[in-house]
Amino acid sequence: MRILDYLSESSVLFLDDTDKNEVLEAMVAKAVELGYTTDILTFKKAIFEREDIMSTGIGLQVAIPHAKLPGIPEFFVIPAILSKGSNWDAIDKQPVRLVLMIGGPDDSQTDYLKILSKITLIIKNHVRRETLMNAKTAKAVINAFAEL
Repeated sequence: MRILDYLSESSVLFLDDTDKNEVLEAMVAKAVELGYTTDILTFKKAIFEREDIMSTGIGLQVAIPHAKLPGIPEFFVIPAILSKGSNWDAIDKQPVRLVLMIGGPDDSQTDYLKILSKITLIIKNHVRRETLMNAKTAKAVINAFAEL
């Protein structure tokens, strides 16, 4: 299983937004634009409700918002590189610069955990995390994930 199987160059976002809600809105819109989900209202509600329960800012300047819903046929990952840090109420209180949104079907917990585990391994690597946060092109983001 590779993260590359769940993303593409067209799914990569580069955002100047510093407001968490605006970043999430842009990422949800990208999921709909790419046809990953057709129900923007339900997906958006699930993403924001999850964020309200507890921040998905996991530390190391990374956030992993996620939602699993019956109307989503396959898992996807949307990476967003933020040019400036966003206050995400992360557990380490650091601003977030790398957001990796996961969406997928609600009945595939094992696959979800594998994706989350793989993303965690990638971002724990300081060099890879810095490469992703400093990427200037979608190809550079894809290449950072291609090595695993």
